[in-house]
Amino acid sequence: MDLELKNYLAGLADSNLFGSLAILCLFALLLNLGERQRNTRWVRLLTFGCLLAVVLLHGVGTYCMNTQVP
Repeated sequence: MDLELKNYLAGLADSNLFGSLAILCLFALLLNLGERQRNTRWVRLLTFGCLLAVVLLHGVGTYCMNTQVP
Protein backbone atom coordinates (compact mmCIF):
# COMPACT_ATOMS: atom_id res chain seq x y z
CA MET A 1 0.00 0.00 0.00
CA ASP A 2 1.51 3.33 -0.98
CA LEU A 3 1.82 6.22 1.45
CA GLU A 4 -0.83 8.35 -0.26
CA LEU A 5 -3.47 5.63 0.10
CA LYS A 6 -2.47 5.02 3.71
CA ASN A 7 -2.81 8.71 4.51
CA TYR A 8 -6.21 8.80 2.83
CA LEU A 9 -7.49 5.81 4.78
CA ALA A 10 -6.00 7.09 8.04
CA GLY A 11 -7.79 10.44 7.56
CA LEU A 12 -11.08 8.74 6.80
CA ALA A 13 -12.12 9.02 10.44
CA ASP A 14 -11.94 12.82 10.23
CA SER A 15 -14.29 13.03 7.26
CA ASN A 16 -18.07 13.27 7.14
CA LEU A 17 -18.23 9.53 6.67
CA PHE A 18 -18.64 8.89 10.39
CA GLY A 19 -21.36 11.52 10.66
CA SER A 20 -23.30 9.91 7.84
CA LEU A 21 -22.76 6.48 9.33
CA ALA A 22 -23.98 7.73 12.71
CA ILE A 23 -27.19 9.04 11.17
CA LEU A 24 -27.71 5.75 9.34
CA CYS A 25 -27.12 3.81 12.56
CA LEU A 26 -29.58 6.06 14.41
CA PHE A 27 -32.16 5.35 11.71
CA ALA A 28 -31.52 1.60 12.08
CA LEU A 29 -31.82 1.90 15.87
CA LEU A 30 -35.15 3.70 15.66
CA LEU A 31 -36.49 1.12 13.22
CA ASN A 32 -35.41 -1.68 15.55
CA LEU A 33 -37.48 -0.28 18.42
CA GLY A 34 -40.69 -1.64 16.92
CA GLU A 35 -41.04 -5.41 16.84
CA ARG A 36 -42.89 -5.44 13.52
CA GLN A 37 -40.22 -3.39 11.74
CA ARG A 38 -37.39 -5.32 13.42
CA ASN A 39 -38.40 -8.55 11.74
CA THR A 40 -38.26 -7.22 8.18
CA ARG A 41 -35.37 -8.27 5.97
CA TRP A 42 -34.31 -4.77 4.94
CA VAL A 43 -34.06 -3.53 8.53
CA ARG A 44 -31.94 -6.55 9.43
CA LEU A 45 -29.68 -5.88 6.41
CA LEU A 46 -29.45 -2.19 7.31
CA THR A 47 -28.45 -3.04 10.88
CA PHE A 48 -25.91 -5.63 9.71
CA GLY A 49 -24.46 -3.13 7.23
CA CYS A 50 -24.09 -0.47 9.93
CA LEU A 51 -22.32 -2.84 12.28
CA LEU A 52 -20.07 -4.17 9.52
CA ALA A 53 -19.12 -0.65 8.38
CA VAL A 54 -18.12 0.41 11.89
CA VAL A 55 -15.92 -2.64 12.37
CA LEU A 56 -14.28 -2.32 8.93
CA LEU A 57 -13.58 1.40 9.32
CA HIS A 58 -12.05 0.81 12.73
CA GLY A 59 -9.85 -1.98 11.40
CA VAL A 60 -8.66 -0.07 8.33
CA GLY A 61 -8.03 3.11 10.31
CA THR A 62 -6.09 1.28 13.01
CA TYR A 63 -4.00 -0.54 10.41
CA CYS A 64 -3.17 2.67 8.55
CA MET A 65 -2.33 4.62 11.70
CA ASN A 66 0.05 1.90 12.85
CA THR A 67 1.85 1.52 9.53
CA GLN A 68 2.51 5.19 8.75
CA VAL A 69 6.10 6.22 8.32
CA PRO A 70 7.02 9.12 10.64
